Amino acid sequence: MKRSRSERSALPADYLQPLVQALADPGVMARIRREELQSVAFQLALYFGLRRDPDTASALGGVYERLVTEVTVPERESLVEEIAASARGGATSVVALLPVLQRERDAGVARAAALAFATGLPAPAGDHLAGPRTLRALLDHTEDEGGRAGIVGALLALGDRRIRPLLDGTWRVLPPAAARALLALPRSLCTTLEAEWLLDWMEDADPATFAELAASMARLAAAGDGRALELERELPVPAAGESLTVLREWSVAEAGERMAPRLRDLARRAGTPGALDRVIEAWAVRA
Repeated sequence: MKRSRSERSALPADYLQPLVQALADPGVMARIRREELQSVAFQLALYFGLRRDPDTASALGGVYERLVTEVTVPERESLVEEIAASARGGATSVVALLPVLQRERDAGVARAAALAFATGLPAPAGDHLAGPRTLRALLDHTEDEGGRAGIVGALLALGDRRIRPLLDGTWRVLPPAAARALLALPRSLCTTLEAEWLLDWMEDADPATFAELAASMARLAAAGDGRALELERELPVPAAGESLTVLREWSVAEAGERMAPRLRDLARRAGTPGALDRVIEAWAVRA
């Protein structure tokens, strides 16, 4: 059962320690009913976000391993939203999301957790990119393919032009299944950051991946309601809510014209006639 913030603040600092200790027993872990998993994971996540100790991380990890096999994606999305909201409200820290990032198998759920983590991690004075930079470091320590896709997807979803160096070469740590999961994620914006990153990947891609990248590049043009944006975010996100600055805005055709030399060069090097036709049409690049 969830508790109110005031109730949680009145609890002793080690109020969940008996549960953490009990869950070290595989038999106790196995006896948690499916319908209880979300509630137990929520409480453990909040507790871990405050204590950051290995025993709680292990207990939460074990519960989350069951979640990814027994609980639906929408239910896990709801859990991530609840943990993120608790972190924004001060009931825990975004560190509570780390076990999700390390064990989640669905790219969309992992992206939601990674976005909350990157935008909510406190930063030293003047270090506005501490959250995205820490998230990028996690990519190298995340084993599940869905988790990797979600982390890269979150960095792209930020859209902030300043994080482009963090994204350089990230496609090289994505196994084929992770790359496909990433490219299939829906977008709500068309940013120059993602367009240029996809071009970088296409210039480095093997033939088997090239067609998927071209299709993703064409879909990106349709994601921004006719606009391509260069963005900057206030990080971490202030308590009053997200602060997003549009530094520059282009029509899709204007953005396509800026990318035209690279697209034409890719078309020449593709080796397959018409490989870039959908991209060139989507971005209204003149022949």
